[in-house]
Amino acid sequence: MALYAVTVDGVALVAATAKTLLEITSGAQDRVKIVEWWIDFDGTSGTAVPVKVEAERFSAAVTTATTATPDPLDGSDGTATATVKVTTTTEGAGTPTAYSGWIKRVHPQGSFHYQAPLGRELILPKGGAFWRIRATAAAAVNATFGVIFEE
Repeated sequence: MALYAVTVDGVALVAATAKTLLEITSGAQDRVKIVEWWIDFDGTSGTAVPVKVEAERFSAAVTTATTATPDPLDGSDGTATATVKVTTTTEGAGTPTAYSGWIKRVHPQGSFHYQAPLGRELILPKGGAFWRIRATAAAAVNATFGVIFEE
């Protein structure tokens, strides 16, 4: 099993607009385990409303986004079979799947980091399952985020 990481810095969130920051689609041959994920904000107001952060499975893929290349944590591992998209420009279809992840409220001056306990990672079955980090901020703020996953 190989571990891969994707990190993106400084993506702008528009006030009151949901934005998928990262989406993983499992490949045809390998399932994906979400081992760790994080999100940080660069807000400046101590009284700002928390950002809604969703990290969960979705029923469909985003429509328009930039494809990212996951970096293997061990340089001798091959290329990931999962597809990773970041910074969507069109949110697209799909709704969260019940009991498939996390919804958190994170202060825009703060961060959230989750590392799954061994054996309790969220698993995407092979063949095209979708997992996203999506954020909705009450006011404009920038996000830095990432994920480590296993195939």
